Amino acid sequence: MANLLKLPTLSGGHFRVVVETPRGSASKIAYEPKSAVFQYARPLPKGNTYPFDWGFVPSTLGEDGDPLDGMVIHQAASAPGVVIKCDLLGALRIRQKDRDGGEIRNDRYIFCPHQDDATDDPVAGDHVPDELRRQIEQFFHLSVRGTGKKIKVKGWQDAAEAVASLRKGMKAFRRRLKETG
Repeated sequence: MANLLKLPTLSGGHFRVVVETPRGSASKIAYEPKSAVFQYARPLPKGNTYPFDWGFVPSTLGEDGDPLDGMVIHQAASAPGVVIKCDLLGALRIRQKDRDGGEIRNDRYIFCPHQDDATDDPVAGDHVPDELRRQIEQFFHLSVRGTGKKIKVKGWQDAAEAVASLRKGMKAFRRRLKETG
C-alpha cells in the first residue's frame, strides 16, 4: 500500500485531502504511516461527532510535525483512506497549547469537493458562510476537551491567504524529505 503522506498535494490544480475520520464519527481516527492503517485514536466528548469529513493534506508539514489538517464540507460521509480532490475555501487560524505548555500554530484548512467529484456541498460560492464558521469553531473547541490541549481561534483566512500557508507546508515537507533521505 502506498504511503498516503507522500501522495502529491495537488491534482489538476486542486488540493487533495485524505480522509481519516468520516463525517458523523464519534471517535477520532488517525492514519498510521508505518503500518499504513487507519486506527482508532480517541473518542470525542460525549454527544460530539465530526460534522464533516476530517483528514490531512498529503505532502505537507505543520508546526506539530504532522501533515496540515483539512475538513471537507459536503453532505456525504466517506470512509478512512478516501482521497477527495478539493477546492480550498479558507482556513481557521488556531494557536494550540499542548499539555507540556508548548504553543504552536495548528490551522484547520477548509475545503469543499471539486465539482467533478461532488456537487452537493452546502457552501455557496467560494467561502465559508458566517454561521457555518461559528459552528466549525465550536466543534474544534469541543473536540479537544479531555486531551490536555487548549486552542485559541485567531481568525479566518480567505482562500488566497490559506493557499500561501499551504504552500509553506508543502515546502516544509520537501525540506524534511531532503533531510531524512
